[in-house]
Formats: sequence, C-alpha cells, structure tokens
Amino acid sequence: MKLKVRRISIRGKILIPVGLLVLAICFALGYTSYQHVSEGMVEMGIEEADMAASIAVASVDGNMAAGLEPGDEESEEYQTLLKAMRDIQERCGIAFLYTLYRDGEKVCYGVDTDNTDRQNPIGAEFQISYKELADVFQGEDYVQGYIDSTEDGDLISVYKPILDDGGEVIGVLGCDYDASSVVSRQQVILRQVIGMAILCLVVATVILGIVVRRIMKGLRAVDRKIYDLVNSEGDLTQKLDILTGDELELIADNVNALLEYICGIMRSIADNSTHLTNSSENVVESLSKAEIAITDVSATMEEMSAAMEETNASLNQINEAAGEVSQTMEMIATSATAGKDASADTMKRAAQIYGEAEESQRHARELAQEMAASVNEKIEKSRKVEEISELTENIIRITEQTNLLALNASIEAARAGESGRGFAVVADEIGKLATDSGGAAAQIQQVSAEVIETVNELAQRAEAMLKFMDETAMNGYAKLLETSDSYRNDVGNMKEMMQKFAEESQGLREHMNRIKDTIAAVNVAVEESTQGIANVTAMSVSLTEQVGDIGKEANSNMDIANQLSGQVNKFKLE
Repeated sequence: MKLKVRRISIRGKILIPVGLLVLAICFALGYTSYQHVSEGMVEMGIEEADMAASIAVASVDGNMAAGLEPGDEESEEYQTLLKAMRDIQERCGIAFLYTLYRDGEKVCYGVDTDNTDRQNPIGAEFQISYKELADVFQGEDYVQGYIDSTEDGDLISVYKPILDDGGEVIGVLGCDYDASSVVSRQQVILRQVIGMAILCLVVATVILGIVVRRIMKGLRAVDRKIYDLVNSEGDLTQKLDILTGDELELIADNVNALLEYICGIMRSIADNSTHLTNSSENVVESLSKAEIAITDVSATMEEMSAAMEETNASLNQINEAAGEVSQTMEMIATSATAGKDASADTMKRAAQIYGEAEESQRHARELAQEMAASVNEKIEKSRKVEEISELTENIIRITEQTNLLALNASIEAARAGESGRGFAVVADEIGKLATDSGGAAAQIQQVSAEVIETVNELAQRAEAMLKFMDETAMNGYAKLLETSDSYRNDVGNMKEMMQKFAEESQGLREHMNRIKDTIAAVNVAVEESTQGIANVTAMSVSLTEQVGDIGKEANSNMDIANQLSGQVNKFKLE
C-alpha cells in the first residue's frame, strides 16, 4: 500500500516557493526594465517638447506679439502670428500652442492656436497664476518633467520667454506637447515586458520542473527502495543502488550504512538473546535443583528439630535421674553420718555390750538386715547413674549427626551462592553448638564414669560391711565378751570407714551437683539449638519461597528472551 504525503509533497515544496521567487524576479526585472525604458522615453518626450517649444518660440515675432491687445483677433498681426504658430504646431506635433502676457498679477492669453470653439481670445485669464510662471517671465525656461494625463490627452507643458528685438521678455510661449506617442510606446513596451516576464516564468518553470522531476525521480527510487525494505519482512540484506552523483547518492550510501549498522545490531541482539535463553534455562535448572536441595535441607532441619526435642526430653529425664541420684547420695551421706555417730555410741556402750550381748545380738542381726536392705536399695538406685552414660552416648551420636547435617547444610548453602550465605552462617552456628554439646556430653560422660566408679567402690565397701556384719559380727557375736577389746578396735575402724564413706558420699554429692549443672547447661544449649534449627527451618521455607519467586522471574526472562529471539528471527541478516 503506497502512502500519500500528509500535507504537501517535496515537488510542491520546491516548485511553489521557487516559482514564486522566479515570478518575483521576473516581475522585478520587468518592472525595473519598464521603469528604465519608460523614464528614457519620458526624457525623450521632454526633449522633443523642449525642442518643439524652442522651434516655436523662434518663429514668434516678439515685437508683433507685444503689440497685440484684446480685440485684435482679426488684425493682420494676430493672423500672421496665428498662422505661423499653427504651422509649427502641426509640424512639431504640438497639441496646444499659445502666447501669454502679464497683466498685473494675472497671466492672460495672447495668441491661442486652438481651432475649436474653446479657443481663448486675447486677454482671457490663464489658469496658472503669475507666481508659478514668475521665473519664466524673468527669462528662464520651464520644462515639465513628466507626462500629464488630462482630458485633452497626454501632454508635456513647456514655457519659454518671448523676447523682442531688444532682448527683453515681453511674454511667454506656452507649448503643450502631445506625448500620446510616448505613452503608446510605453504601453507597447509594458506589454512586451509582461510578455517577456511570462515567457521567462514559463521557461524557468519548465526548467525547474525538469530539474525537480530529476530530483523526484531519485527520491522516488529511494522511497521505493525503502518501501521495499519496510515491506520485505525484515530483509536487511537489500541495498540502495543510486548512482546520481549528487546528494541522493550520499543519502543512499548513508541508508546502506544504516542498514549494515542495524543488521549488526540485530546479529548482536540475536546472539545475546540466544545467550540469554541458555542462561535463563541454566538459571531455571539451577533454581529447581536449589529448591529441591533447600526442601531437603528444610526437611532435615525439621528432623533435627524433632531430634533436638527428643534430646531435650532425654536431658530432662537425665536431670530427673540425676536429682534422684542426688537425693540417694544425700540419704547415703545421712546414713553414713548416722553410722559414724552410731559407731561412736557403740564405743561408748562397749562396756554395756557384755551384759546385753544376747539382746544386742538379736538387735544387731535385725539392724544388719535392715541396713543391708537399705544399702542394697540405695546402691541399686545409685546404679541409675549408668543411664547417664547411655544418654550421654545418645547425645554424642546426636551431636555427630548434627555436625554431619551442619556440614551438609554448609555444602548446600555454598552451592546456593549468595542467596545461601545467611543459611551458611546459621549452619556454622549449629555446628558450633553441636561441637559444644559434644564437649559437654564428653564431660558428662567423664563425670558419670567417676560417679559410677565411686558407686561401685561404695557397693564394694557396703558389701564388705555387710559381709563383716554377717560373718564376723553375727557369727562372732558369741565371742563378743572375749573380744570386746578387739571389737572396740573394730568399731574404731568402722567409725573411720564410715567417716571416709561420709566424705566420699559428700564428694559424690558434689559430683552429682556438677552433673546437674552440666546437664542444665546442655539443656540450655539444646534449647538454643532447637530454636536455631526452628529459625533455620523458617529461613529455609522463606528461602524456598524466594527461590520460587526467582524461578518465576527466570521463567519470565526466558519467555522475554524467546520473544526477543522470535522478533529478531523475523529479520533476514545474511
């Protein structure tokens, strides 16, 4: 579809102003030529009028004209002058010829050559005043410098003084030269000038039309080529072949250079769109993998959170067990103190043992049985300390798993790049907490080993004491009287043993207090780890959503790249 110009074409923009300019130039030249020729012709007519007036004034007898008076129209002098003046008028082409004389401040006709009924008699007042003709009456000539168009025709008036034989001015000769021939020649010249101007305008218009046509031919060629480029479905390999040698060829070369530049841009866009598409696909693939990895990490964090909650519950149980063991140790210490006091009382009552041997034997057997049952019960409760070691091993295993998960989380965060930096920091903190928890668990395990060792020693001592009570005291109670001194010594030994047992029970209680403090610290660390894991889980969920958003943006970028590639593929570049 060929488009039309919106307002005016280039042809019109060139022809109209240039045509008006040529018209103005032709008009100016014609007017100037006409004015110059017209002025020359007017000057020629003025010279002819002056010459005719000079001839006419030379034929007028001044003495005769001075003698005429009003009423002398029929006199011989008047007729002679009239005949002479009419001959000059006819020969020189003068329209009106007359003489004037001064009557005071008035100017009056003398001889008038008009042969119509408008002939002025002698003494008739002239229409021009004396002031206007004063210089002529003083002896100067007056020649009108223009052609006066009147009802009597186109005239040039000339006034010359009439002299008598003595050289005095006796009147004025008025000569109205007929300049109609000059005006006719002016009109002819005007028509010729107009015709020449029109001819020049036509010739200039024809020449200008030919030039504009050649220019428009080149412009149309450029327009057709550009139209073909626009409607060739993006074929940028076409070229403009304009060999006019003028600016149109330069325009065509610039258009070709522009097409090459656009073609280069299209190639660059095509390459970049391909790279963008590949990059977007890689980003989408990486984000998909990252989303899966983050989902796995989130699930792992949830498992770690559950494991830490279980650890916390186990630590609570350990804490409760440690409290029970502490209470048991308190009871054992109390029993040991009571045993120490009882030994002291026994030494005091050694003198009374002899008389109360049988009763004391029975009472000692019952007391030994009760003590054996109580000590065995307390020892069995003390053996619950061994559960601390098992729970501590569970804590160490959980710590190792936490370290492994923290390491895996750090690896996944490193793979995630910049977006996983915060997750990497959290993973490092979790690793540190797990390391601290492992150290605390190791200390707990060491303390538990010492407690277990102490409990075992206590059990051995209690067993030895029971064995002593059962074998030595009970079986040898019959010989108590004989061996009272030895029994007193044994009671002293038992007192020292109970003293040591009380001291060891106190040390065991202090160890249990430290275990409780350590378990409380571990419990706090586990709670902090649980909170950190919960935060990491929340961050993982948020990071998953952000990765999903980034994936959507990457998909959008890939769609844009595909659209851009599709648009660029519409152009033919090679």
